[in-house]
Amino acid sequence: MTHPRIIIATGLIAAAAVVCAAALATTPGSNGQIAFRRYFNDAQTKSAVFVMNADGSNIRRVTHAPRRTHDDQPDWSPDGKRLVFTREPDNSFFYVELVNADGTGLARVTPRCTRKPTPTGIPRGCEDASEASFTPDGQHVTYARATGRVRIFKKFRYEQIQHAALAIIGVDGSSGREILRLPPYSADIHYPQVSPDGRYIVFERFNSPLSRPRFGLALFVMNVDGTGLHRVTPWSLHAGDNPDWSPDSSRILFRSKVDVDDERSQFYTVHPDGTGLTQLTRFPFTHRRLFSASFSPDGSQIVFAKAGDAKGRGDIWIMNSDGGNPHPIQAAKPWDSAPDWGSAG
Repeated sequence: MTHPRIIIATGLIAAAAVVCAAALATTPGSNGQIAFRRYFNDAQTKSAVFVMNADGSNIRRVTHAPRRTHDDQPDWSPDGKRLVFTREPDNSFFYVELVNADGTGLARVTPRCTRKPTPTGIPRGCEDASEASFTPDGQHVTYARATGRVRIFKKFRYEQIQHAALAIIGVDGSSGREILRLPPYSADIHYPQVSPDGRYIVFERFNSPLSRPRFGLALFVMNVDGTGLHRVTPWSLHAGDNPDWSPDSSRILFRSKVDVDDERSQFYTVHPDGTGLTQLTRFPFTHRRLFSASFSPDGSQIVFAKAGDAKGRGDIWIMNSDGGNPHPIQAAKPWDSAPDWGSAG
């Protein structure tokens, strides 16, 4: 994942490089299917959402993106019947969609924008919406919302969107609002997720050149009403890659070294008050790369993606919740990553 979101020459909001998206909050219950994102090419310009059984069998395609559009970051609903994901057009703003697990019932969640992107920012009344996750009631989703103009930091060859916010909206597209908006041009917000007990929200903050530490990445937690904001991981860990709540809401799972020495990254957990930081894995340097991870609904295992070849293509692996017994359950030529483990309902 390459931070930040930037406006490129054609005027589009660029997603943080999709190679490390997307584990999302795990609903407690019995273990169901695993959803994941599959790339069809090494350029990562064509992708879709797939699901499979927890043993890697019965792989099924769920979404079929329009031409010049790809789908990313699936998250299961609490009842294991629907998925929310980000649809990413090449020439327009990202938006959030819902779909049934069998591929029917596709519906847009975030507002449509009839205006075209500009090189200087997002037109008034439009938004770039991504990285969505269901709330525990299954009736709303949280997502990362970007709006406003773009500021260019030539010294750092860096561009920062004006308004980065954590937003929530009904699954029917109603009652959308921001829970948290950062100061202008200060940082990006990524992967907001409500804890399964409904008390807290975790998200990534990636600092711009205006904040300290410059280009720092860390996890923050706050109450669901936006109060009590606090950092829970050291800046030195550069923690993120779509953190995931344990089913009992006691731990947050994340990857270290995001965008800085990725080959040496490991999985960790931390309590929502910032205590109990624990390293789960000790993969050797030769493991090439890790991607995001998700707890199983019963809390006993973790599904994650790990590079399986010299090109860094991801395969789906499982390990115990303490990091023990890591092993692949699915290794295919396509690039598979961004797993999310759903409930059996």
